[in-house]
Amino acid sequence: MYKHSKSRVILAFSLAALLGITGCTPDRDDPGARRVDVGDPPTTAEDSSADKKLFPGYTITSEVMIDSTPAAVGGKFLGLAFPQGSRSDLSFYGFDSTGTTWRVDTNPSCVGSVPTRVEGEPAIVILDSNARADGKGPVSVTVATAFSVQDGSVLWGPTEVPGPSSGSGLIFANTPKGLTDKRTPGTLLNAHTGVVIETGGTALYEHHGTALIGTEETFSAIDSRSGETLWTSTGMSAPPGISAQSTARFNNSYGPSTGGVVTIEWSAPNGDSATVIYDLRTGETLGTVSGKPAGMAAVDDSTGIVLLTSRRADDTHNITAVHSGRGILWRRDFARGARVTAAGAGLAFAETGGAAVKIDSESGSILQAGDFALPAAMTSDGTALFPTGRRNIYAVAVPKSTPFTDESLPHRCRAFFLA
Repeated sequence: MYKHSKSRVILAFSLAALLGITGCTPDRDDPGARRVDVGDPPTTAEDSSADKKLFPGYTITSEVMIDSTPAAVGGKFLGLAFPQGSRSDLSFYGFDSTGTTWRVDTNPSCVGSVPTRVEGEPAIVILDSNARADGKGPVSVTVATAFSVQDGSVLWGPTEVPGPSSGSGLIFANTPKGLTDKRTPGTLLNAHTGVVIETGGTALYEHHGTALIGTEETFSAIDSRSGETLWTSTGMSAPPGISAQSTARFNNSYGPSTGGVVTIEWSAPNGDSATVIYDLRTGETLGTVSGKPAGMAAVDDSTGIVLLTSRRADDTHNITAVHSGRGILWRRDFARGARVTAAGAGLAFAETGGAAVKIDSESGSILQAGDFALPAAMTSDGTALFPTGRRNIYAVAVPKSTPFTDESLPHRCRAFFLA
């Protein structure tokens, strides 16, 4: 039922050779995002006059000016720079505490990108098309190319896709999400090779080579490399405490990625409901969310820990830490709201009750709290990107070696948390 279609993979050898030898920009009739010289890097030396309320324990190494909300994939940060001056393309930059290491240019009408792993290597999939730079006119070809986040080298592609990412992994559809509330059958790509997977159904969600196929009520998990069915929703049972007549539904309640886990909503005829967490690869039940999903999931790629925030009827919030191979690690209640902003290297940062907190992702212990700026992203080595209070400018900061303990938590901040 699931077949690899190689006919839609555009061979990139001649394009890569052309760029490597001449550095020329390819014609838009043969689209494909490409690595170019960094040029003027977006990273600069630190401006010591800036007011930065960093968590204690970080040292600023540089600043970066980018036009997008930054993201972290593996050991690099990713940022966008829109066309300006002599630069007519949309530029993706990869940078870390040492500076800017690579740049990939693409058509400014293609702002989509999807983080993934190619044979275990962190990668970013970037779209390109033959659309006019001003966004006018028809688009006949859209392609996706995977680049290593370490050095910007091409790992696979370009592969032709019907349109932008649906926002749930390597799934691409030709209908803009703003035009319909219904799911549109899209093209699913093999994360490791970039080839198109013929699924025979609608692709609902994909993460690092595992995908959900079917409808929101009846679906199967498949391995996108082999096409093997891993598990199906028909084999699921209602969780304890909810009617056996309950039905399961995949709502993607926690946003684009929940890492190696997936959450399924169970609804009973009497109105009761529960959000249950499953291992994406095996379908094993890992636990339940306490309350209703609230906000996006935060995934620490370095540890595989996923943080899920929920809200209860009494307006208290809960953060649940779960790992696909280990189950629920911990739960922590917050009396006045909670919102995780970044996770990485075994740490998570959240805003709760007006305070910024640093959490040990393994234990749930609060390591630090106070009136600090929260990082917008973190890499796998713990480097963090903090807002500076100046538009589009972030501080790149590395952790110091001195750890913090619960004794460093101010008494005035401890009141924000429930036992």
